[in-house]
Amino acid sequence: MFAALECKTTSIKRQRRFHQRSGLSLVELVIGVGLTGIAATALLILSSSTGRSLAELANYVDLDHYNRVALDNLTRELRQVRYLNTYSSNSVTCTDKDGSQLSYVYSPIDRTLTRTKAGFSTRLLEQCDRLNFSIYQRTPQSNRYDLIGTSAITNCKVITVTWSCSRSMFGRKVNTEQGQTARIVIRNKKEL
Repeated sequence: MFAALECKTTSIKRQRRFHQRSGLSLVELVIGVGLTGIAATALLILSSSTGRSLAELANYVDLDHYNRVALDNLTRELRQVRYLNTYSSNSVTCTDKDGSQLSYVYSPIDRTLTRTKAGFSTRLLEQCDRLNFSIYQRTPQSNRYDLIGTSAITNCKVITVTWSCSRSMFGRKVNTEQGQTARIVIRNKKEL
């Protein structure tokens, strides 16, 4: 009928457990610092490269802007001159529409193109590596689009100017504006 109940006393002993402390071992710490260093170096190189590229791009845009402004001013003024007074490969002097002397002089030492009129000089171009003026007659060569060159300033109807500019950044030449060329026809030329 009834089964006998067995009663046993069990001791309640605290079992000692090995408690691990949370934290990093030296190996884990070295690996973590190494990976963080690699990531920080990659980020630094990327940001440095991007910053340099943006600075060079902004510098190039600025250089191109100054070249265009100089070319526009030079073209506008030379179209309106009466005639050419003197000419060399790095300078032209003309009589302007108001009768005063207008000259453009390139200095390879200073790397500048300077405009002078009525005793006032202004720099049109800076950091110009080379500049060359050429003069031509009105008549084109037969079967070509090229004009006939002239050495006599009395026959000059077209002035050609070609230049290239560059700038340096971070100790090296980074931007070069290569192709600035214009053929400027003297519109107000008086026959001498």
